Amino acid sequence: MEDLQAPVMQLDERVNYILYDRQSSRVLSVLYLIGADIDDYERLLRALVVNLSHMTTSRVVFMLQLEAANETLLHKLFNICWQMKLLNVLAIFESFQFTNTFYSYSPFPSYQLEHRVFHSSSIIFPDRLRDLRGFSVRIAIGGAMPRIIAYYDRQGHIVYRGILGHFMHAFGQKYNCTFTQPMPARPNELLPSTQLIAAVRNDTVDISLAITYPVQLKLQPYSYPYELMNWCMMLPVEADIPRADCYLYVFELQAFVVTVVLLSIISALLSWVLRSEGYSVQLYEFLLHENCVRGVLGQSFHQVRRASMHLSSIYLQITLLGFSITTWYNSYFSAYVTSIPKVPPYRSYDDIMASQLKVVAWEAEYNELLRFLPGIRKYESMFLIEPSFNKFMRMGDSFDTRYGFMTTTSKWMVINEQQTIFRKPLFRIRTDLCFFNNVPLGFPVHENSIYKDIITKLILQLDETGLKSHWSLKGFSELVEAGVMQYLDHSLRLEFRAMKLDDLEYILYGFAFMQVLSLFVFLLEVFVNWLRVR
Repeated sequence: MEDLQAPVMQLDERVNYILYDRQSSRVLSVLYLIGADIDDYERLLRALVVNLSHMTTSRVVFMLQLEAANETLLHKLFNICWQMKLLNVLAIFESFQFTNTFYSYSPFPSYQLEHRVFHSSSIIFPDRLRDLRGFSVRIAIGGAMPRIIAYYDRQGHIVYRGILGHFMHAFGQKYNCTFTQPMPARPNELLPSTQLIAAVRNDTVDISLAITYPVQLKLQPYSYPYELMNWCMMLPVEADIPRADCYLYVFELQAFVVTVVLLSIISALLSWVLRSEGYSVQLYEFLLHENCVRGVLGQSFHQVRRASMHLSSIYLQITLLGFSITTWYNSYFSAYVTSIPKVPPYRSYDDIMASQLKVVAWEAEYNELLRFLPGIRKYESMFLIEPSFNKFMRMGDSFDTRYGFMTTTSKWMVINEQQTIFRKPLFRIRTDLCFFNNVPLGFPVHENSIYKDIITKLILQLDETGLKSHWSLKGFSELVEAGVMQYLDHSLRLEFRAMKLDDLEYILYGFAFMQVLSLFVFLLEVFVNWLRVR
């Protein structure tokens, strides 16, 4: 080993080394085996698998101290390697220096022993996972729509769509394999992710086609992330303000104050000119003259005969002010009626909790939310907890604007695509009110799975070509094809609506207030006149 031009580590089979976080997976392991008793090798092989944890697809060479090749021993050795997920292995005997023959095995499509003669151009470790030659991979299918869409076709066969169904077909076509399901799935009876993870851990299946998030961010038992999930709130689009509020929004407080100040100035100026010309003027008319109020409101008023130049100019000012205010108010009001403003959006969880809106959450997901975000418990009154998953899905598909919903990125893409056929969108996702962002979702696989690298390679290629995004956008049309959804517009038709009594709410309040005020003034005048008569 001192003469080798590569770094060498000599491992003790009695010690467990953690190599995967310190060493590249492009490592070559060499085992020196003495004798023909396979039982003596098993402990050494198990020590090798422990040291190559998460790296079992790396290359392994067995050097057997036997003069001649022993195929019976090789069959037993390679069968143990296949059980321990050691795929890229070869064995040489002492006769190698004369025969140049080395031995390996291929499990695809079924086990076969290979013996080859070494040449300078020989491929020693072929890429066996490039073509599985029709090998049957054990899979389990589950999860929730729209990631996985399952339905029966006209011939009664199960069809899988969605980003997971398309991934399954792409995997089979690219690597030339078939699939078997030890845990058969049916439409409307897809297995939850927890059962699929357990099936991978106990080696019931090779791959679980139900992406989920890694527990405590331990990524080794999962594939490369297939999706980065945002878990946010889907809230109704802000509604139009009530029609009655248009009268208040048009005439703001500042404009009202400026108008009253101008009226007072013109009233004082008019009263002073009238008194200087010998006309009788009451003291209160200096504050607000009746002619000014009538002129600004567009009503007729009494004008003195043969008005002087000063009075005529003041009357002209009153006319121009009334014309400006009336035109300004009507134009603003027309703009508000034709394009009604929206109510202010929710800015925080506190705003939602203070409103009448309830956010619907599936009980299992809500419990997971509390596990990762205990602080969200103080907003418990904001949620409407639904224990039934099927009812939760039905409520989410109903587009009921009385509720908000907890939704994921993949689900929102389907909803957003469905809303393109609406006259106006009913919901929008609130990226500023997300519980989690960029949560990595991957396929549960065995930590030493031989398929882990090729799954990663396929995921990266699908991202690079844009196929995964294309499949996500097709989610709604595939749900319609499966009979789960329909091309139906859930938005309300925009039709002409005659003015109702409720639209004049604040006008009637003002009218009632002025009626009471005028009655009070009338009674006050009667009382003052009675005092004068007494």
